[in-house]
Amino acid sequence: MRSLRFRLLATTAAVLAIVLGALVLVSSRLTRVEFRKFQDVVVVGRRDNLAPALRSTVEGEYRRAGSWKTADAAAARAAAALRRDIFILDAADRPVGRSPGLAGASIERGPGGGLRVEWAGGGARRMLLLQAPGVTITDSAGLPVGRAFSLDREPAGPPDVRSLNRWLAAAVAAAGVAALLLVAAVARRVLKPIEALTAAAREMERGDLSRRVEVSSRDEVGELARSFNAMADAVSRNEALRRALVHDVAHELRTPLTNIRAQIEGIQDGLTRPDASVVNSIHEDALLLERLVDDLQDLAAAETGQLGLRPRRIETAGALASAAAAIATGAQNEGVTVSVRAPEDIPAVRADPARLAQILGNLLSNAVTHTPPGGRVEVGATRRGHEVELFVSDTGTGIAPEHLPHVFERFYRADPSRTRRSGGTGLGLAIVRQLVEAQGGRARVESKPGEGARFAFTLPEESETGTEPQLS
Repeated sequence: MRSLRFRLLATTAAVLAIVLGALVLVSSRLTRVEFRKFQDVVVVGRRDNLAPALRSTVEGEYRRAGSWKTADAAAARAAAALRRDIFILDAADRPVGRSPGLAGASIERGPGGGLRVEWAGGGARRMLLLQAPGVTITDSAGLPVGRAFSLDREPAGPPDVRSLNRWLAAAVAAAGVAALLLVAAVARRVLKPIEALTAAAREMERGDLSRRVEVSSRDEVGELARSFNAMADAVSRNEALRRALVHDVAHELRTPLTNIRAQIEGIQDGLTRPDASVVNSIHEDALLLERLVDDLQDLAAAETGQLGLRPRRIETAGALASAAAAIATGAQNEGVTVSVRAPEDIPAVRADPARLAQILGNLLSNAVTHTPPGGRVEVGATRRGHEVELFVSDTGTGIAPEHLPHVFERFYRADPSRTRRSGGTGLGLAIVRQLVEAQGGRARVESKPGEGARFAFTLPEESETGTEPQLS
């Protein structure tokens, strides 16, 4: 996965490489060009068409004097005639004469067997590297006695710095444009999904919860897009649950309130006598309303982490026996047998005693309600690693596969025709899941139609030393 950080670093490196590469390439090229220009000026005498005149003048003077004692005069006459600066070397390559323009010049061996001449001329210090052999001077017998060299009096200027600067500026500008285009391309690729995210967030702000963004990369921006889509899905689900909750609460409250109102209005109108059966019916509806409000409060507290749990060590077998005893009378009246199955060495659990009793009570009550007369309900526990799994199973009608994923949802009822009086408020299993998860466990259900159901949940095992972390 190429991250955004990697791309930015790679882009920066590419920009630096472009700029530095352009500078190195152009400066190297221009340096070579300007040096060759300079070299063409300073490497003098390779094709000197003045050689015959120079030889004639210098040889004539040497032969007349018989030595180089008048070499300066010969160089001066040759310089006047040829309009060039002249210097003369003897057979041992020692300077023996020079024209007035080269007075004070330094003449010595240079690199590669050439001559290096330095002198002040044209208002600046000049240096020439001579690779030419010069003009050979001979005596009357035709023997070589020295060499003569001619130099252009026009000063050899330095390399064209202005031209070099112009080319460097052009190279930097071109490299800068290329770098800007590269950065713009990367910025476009990076900013495009961010702009899409911004637009989607604004649509969500206006209430359109269906807006999603396309995930086109696997970098940080792609992860942000995936997180945004997941957040949008969660917001949509929560909004749907909120609307469903409001609708379900209104529906659940309407039925008992309608019953209470109808019976009270019947008494007020004289259509119903306020006998014991009417009062009992109103009382049952009031109790149903109270249970519904209590369940909603418990569910809200569990979902927001405000249950105020007080966990402690609880003997698992004792908790199961107490829960079974609490439901035994009601189960017997329904013709259902309740039994307890737990190994003798089942470890204790760490949980809030009241909430554990509430969980087991909800599951047992639900199992008895959905088990026909003559059926059995079993509550028990098994060990699962460092956890204890408690379960409630029955031989009732079971749950269809399409209903299993929804049984722990608020107000969900696999049998919509079941009345609220016989089926509870529809919040019991939702409360069970929230209470279990609040105490560090997990709830699940297994069932097949006609074979009953098995609800199970886990709780952390309590060690003998009581060092398990406190739950809150």
